[in-house]
Amino acid sequence: MDRRAFLKKADLAGAGLLLDGKHVMSQTLKDTGNIERNRGIKNILLLFTDQHRQDCLGCYGNPVVRTPNIDRLAHNGIRFNNAFTPTPVCTPARTSLQTGLWAHNHKLMYNTGTNSERNGGPNDPESSIQFFSELLKQKEWQLANIGKWHIGTEINKPSAHGYEELPYYPEYGYPSNHKHYIDYLRKQGVNGFNLIKEVRDPSGMLRYSAMQEGSQSASIPAYLAGQTVDVIERFANSDKPFFISCNFWGPHGPHNIMKRHYEMYDDAPDIEPWPNFDCDLSDKPGMIRKHGEFWKTQWFTRENLPKLIAKYYGYITLIDEEIGRILKTLENTDELDRTLIIFSADHGSGVGSYRTWDKGYGMYDTTNRIPMIFSHPSINPGVSDAFVTLLDFAPTFLEIAGCGVPKEMEGVSLLPILKEEQKTVREDHIITEQFGLHFGFWQRMVRTQSSKFIFNPLAIDEFYDLESDPYETKNIADSIDKKQLNRFKEMLHQWMKDTHDPLLFWANRALS
Repeated sequence: MDRRAFLKKADLAGAGLLLDGKHVMSQTLKDTGNIERNRGIKNILLLFTDQHRQDCLGCYGNPVVRTPNIDRLAHNGIRFNNAFTPTPVCTPARTSLQTGLWAHNHKLMYNTGTNSERNGGPNDPESSIQFFSELLKQKEWQLANIGKWHIGTEINKPSAHGYEELPYYPEYGYPSNHKHYIDYLRKQGVNGFNLIKEVRDPSGMLRYSAMQEGSQSASIPAYLAGQTVDVIERFANSDKPFFISCNFWGPHGPHNIMKRHYEMYDDAPDIEPWPNFDCDLSDKPGMIRKHGEFWKTQWFTRENLPKLIAKYYGYITLIDEEIGRILKTLENTDELDRTLIIFSADHGSGVGSYRTWDKGYGMYDTTNRIPMIFSHPSINPGVSDAFVTLLDFAPTFLEIAGCGVPKEMEGVSLLPILKEEQKTVREDHIITEQFGLHFGFWQRMVRTQSSKFIFNPLAIDEFYDLESDPYETKNIADSIDKKQLNRFKEMLHQWMKDTHDPLLFWANRALS
């Protein structure tokens, strides 16, 4: 099948989102569910998005957004329901993925660049911090990081940690002015990165989304997918295993996408404001309200917010289509059945929840819960409720490669779950951390299946009954049974001691 027919078929699969109440799976890939399951994993492909809410994928129950290729991965693999970012900001989360360490231990607690300098944190990890890629390189794996990196300054670019030399995008790295991308645009018949239609706040200051000039091939997701395709085809000619990560800048805002995706969901009748869009914020830290004020979200209404969500969905579908192109390349090179494919994201996004935009403040599921899918013929398809986090990637990858897992790593290998030897790899809860974005605001979260406790040293604490209030709208910290609250405080206090959390000095009194 040629690429034109392949993309057309993917579009048709995505267009029929629901059939008898079930998601239609893309036919762009053959169904691997019945392939003999004793074949081993040779390669690893990580498909990584930026600022992607877990509830914004078809396989996670979203009834509107079309993601047939990612849904196919979930259909043929394990979808983790309780996957959480270790901290909902780009640099610390991505560094935790690479090192298997909590952010307070690898020390990159803020985004590389001005935010780190403003908040007093380092821009680069200490030289003693080891990335899993360095150990894979010692095992002669072929390594490529394509797209966003956002870990440290140039002295810590991917090639400094074993990845081959590819285009590097400093700091946040959005490539709109990057020479490599500009040259690519010229080959697509487009003279530069041009925005021809924008959605701004009423004052005209903040841009939430925009239509980019050119066809889909000129989009940044297509640009990254093209690089990934080239690397797969090159690496497939070798007997050596490969680790490739394709790191999209989307669906992080502003949502700059081409006409078809920009308009794709404009008339979708089922896009509704999030249930926690306009909830009462008086029982939450004042920072949540101020975060919305910073992003000038006062103009959001129940009528206009769906139009902004539509652009977010369009961006997600664009990325899904380009992922389909990458997966097809794996199939064409006979590497599909030998490659463990992971789809995940660094953190979620506000997109109007609590009248916020972006991320960086608040420990709610909108920004802290992430999609996470592992797919390979050796994995029995299913859904896991185990609590997992990006810290678990490094030990998982190293165990697959037959490397020893350094004792310093704080993540846990997920192989026992993938191999159905265990249902979980940690206790019945997960604890994560937050340090703020544009300036410091430290928080810690303890989450179980049914409840969540948020410790706010600089504001009121929060507690949510997730069974009666799954969208975290009503803080009941003042009315919850004290024995139940103390159990969460004890779990957090113990974690702080075990992980040497610098917040412990305060928690010794505040949590007692």
